[in-house]
Amino acid sequence: MANRIALAILAVALLFSAFVRWRLSELPLERDEGGMAYMGQLLLHGTPPYQQAYHEKLPGIYLAYAASMAVFGETAAGIHLGLLVVNLATIVFVFFLAKDLFGALAGGMAAAAYSLLAVSPSVQGSAAHATHFVAFFGVAATWALWRALRSDKLSLLFVSGFLFGTAFLMKQHGVFLSGFGALMVMIHYAGRRPFSWRKLLAVSAVFALGAILPYAATCLWMWQAAVFDRFWFWTFGYSRSHVVEISLREGAQVFWQSFTFVAAPNWPLWVAALAGVLLAGWAPSDRKAGWFVGAYFAFSFLCLCPGFFFRPHYFIVLLPPVAVFSGAACARLLRFAAGWPSAGRANEGPRQSSLAQVRRKDRKAREQPVSMPPSPAAAPAILLWPAIGLLLTAGIFMVWQQRAFYFLWTPVQACRQMYSGNPFAESAVIADYLSRHSTPDQRVAVIGSEPQIYFYAKRNAATGHIYAYPLVERQPYAPQFQQEMCREIEATKPEFLVFVHVAVSWLAEPDCNRFIYQWAEHYIDRHYRPVGLVDMLSPATTDYQWGEQAAQAHPHSSQYVWIFQRKK
Repeated sequence: MANRIALAILAVALLFSAFVRWRLSELPLERDEGGMAYMGQLLLHGTPPYQQAYHEKLPGIYLAYAASMAVFGETAAGIHLGLLVVNLATIVFVFFLAKDLFGALAGGMAAAAYSLLAVSPSVQGSAAHATHFVAFFGVAATWALWRALRSDKLSLLFVSGFLFGTAFLMKQHGVFLSGFGALMVMIHYAGRRPFSWRKLLAVSAVFALGAILPYAATCLWMWQAAVFDRFWFWTFGYSRSHVVEISLREGAQVFWQSFTFVAAPNWPLWVAALAGVLLAGWAPSDRKAGWFVGAYFAFSFLCLCPGFFFRPHYFIVLLPPVAVFSGAACARLLRFAAGWPSAGRANEGPRQSSLAQVRRKDRKAREQPVSMPPSPAAAPAILLWPAIGLLLTAGIFMVWQQRAFYFLWTPVQACRQMYSGNPFAESAVIADYLSRHSTPDQRVAVIGSEPQIYFYAKRNAATGHIYAYPLVERQPYAPQFQQEMCREIEATKPEFLVFVHVAVSWLAEPDCNRFIYQWAEHYIDRHYRPVGLVDMLSPATTDYQWGEQAAQAHPHSSQYVWIFQRKK
């Protein structure tokens, strides 16, 4: 019965996630997606990462984007359909992990929890952030690790290490998940009796080989593509330079603000996860599994911490262990209400007893008087329907809270609601104008952090600096980056130049170097003429003016985008 219920819940979870993501597949790309999409597009056309575009992420995510676009097309929908596949696979692995740890019913409830949490607008779940891919490889690796530790199979241990290493390639923060795997391997084999150093070193080497292999292959690829120096600088040199911009005290405040925003629409699941932690520590049958998921949660939390930025989509990495704990608590409630025995550790199998122990138990049983105790299901069975009603009410409440996003808003409306004040919906319109008024071999320069314009227009950037953030951050390379961007644009002489006058496209520090703004003003005045003005008057209203109208236009808001064409 529990298995059938679990599979039914899993099916509902998959259908719900697929429906929402399919309906919103045309959601305009935001700037993180835009950068990864542009890098993936370059890959599909034979250009290795870091050669014509600079970005701090490791190239695994660009490969993932390229794979999505190769299958589903070089469009926003193609990228989001690739995310749909990854998300459904993640739900399945969450199901298997929770099932092996706490039983089939826990697996079904965990799958439902992850389906709701991962698509929620509170974590910007509809966007194909790198954290979705970290979560997928992380939970797959964790499931393989648990089975490897229970079965003592070296092949599974290698697969687990390889998957953890691939999670790191999706985003550097994923390195903490590899640390979790390594710690679990050492604790498990160090605690075995009789203890063997040879065994411990052998299994550690197998796990480490799997974990290192993806990154080693990437380094070899970057070296063969002659971009290793840039790869190393952008993924480690620059990344280290701005990872300590926020103090610990400020970081705690940022975390609390972000967490309350993320948890608010789905708070019943977060409360259930806390209950799952307490129950796992209290029930002897679940204690070992509880410690395992607790460690998974702790190291997943560390993935949020570098830089203390705590952006909403960072929490996606934390959602698999939260879903597992939440599913375990919900399953325990249903089992108690139905009078079913606890699932225990589903994968351990029956404990072996010696022949003498069996004989003693049999003799003791014969000596006991025969009695007919009441069925354990009879007493609490009356609580089953109230328990089901409670869980259904909580689920309906969470969906109802976000019903407009899930069922009503168009993709553009959903984008504007999530990213108010950002020119994401407008980027597709700008790119359409650029593609219609230029040839594929002509370059475009976007001064701002809107690389999705390059992707939509299918035009190469005139500069490798596709984001403006590094130019105006509080880090030592900022003046150098500004000079590089200016030199590259001057040397390339792009046909079109897009200047983004939107505060969140820069996030300039108050004391930043302002050379880039002064240079842009003089350079544009000498060599370009205005051909487009995108004036973002309100979250729902944008005024577009093109051609001669743009030449005479003036923005009426503080958030606008100018499009300039090179003077003949």
